[in-house]
Amino acid sequence: MDITINKQDGRLVVALIGDFDNAASTKAQHSLAPVFECDDCDILIDCSQLEYISSSGLRILLSIFKHTHGNGHAAILKGMTDEVEEAIDMSGLMDLFLIEK
Repeated sequence: MDITINKQDGRLVVALIGDFDNAASTKAQHSLAPVFECDDCDILIDCSQLEYISSSGLRILLSIFKHTHGNGHAAILKGMTDEVEEAIDMSGLMDLFLIEK
C-alpha cells in the first residue's frame, strides 16, 4: 500500500493506493502522522485507488475522523469502489464521513 499526502485547496488530501490490509496498517500509522498533526483543516481521503480495506484500516479511518472532528473540521471520503464502500458501510462508519463523488 502507498499513501500520498498533499495540501490542496485548504484541505489535506490523503490518497490511499492498493490494499489497506493488516500488514499495511503498521506502515500506514507512521505514514499518516502528518494527518494527526494537522489541526486546522479538513481531511479528504481519496479512495479512488484503494482496492481493499481491512478492519485495521477501518480503525485508522475512525481515528482520522475522531481527530479531524475533534478539531472542528470535516473528514471526507472520495472515490470509493463498490467493495470499499460496502466495507465502510458495513462497519457503520459511512455516516460519520462526508462523501464527495
